[in-house]
Amino acid sequence: MNCNANGFAQQVLTLVSAADIPAGTPVSLSENYTAAAAAANAPVFGVVLSCRDGVCAVQVQGAVTLSYSGTAPAVGFGCLVSDGSGGVKTASDGTPLRILAVDSVQSAVTFML
Repeated sequence: MNCNANGFAQQVLTLVSAADIPAGTPVSLSENYTAAAAAANAPVFGVVLSCRDGVCAVQVQGAVTLSYSGTAPAVGFGCLVSDGSGGVKTASDGTPLRILAVDSVQSAVTFML
């Protein structure tokens, strides 16, 4: 059986950005209503869906799939933070997220923001 959660409970904010951020990049807030690519070990505020001319559509709720680095996350509840390279990595503390699927072949994890 092939399942996915694409689009489930998706909520998107329009935020400004000092520079265009590639789609699929995890972001943090750098100041009021301003997205910046998330630094290593930063909590993930959202994920860029599109960005042009300093304006970004950032998914802040719902299911997303990102690459992971380091140890593979486990399905269930787990802590993920930005790896600083456009993906995420497991963390020992932080806000637990619902991890729906882990693809160790593609080094990808699907989780709920």
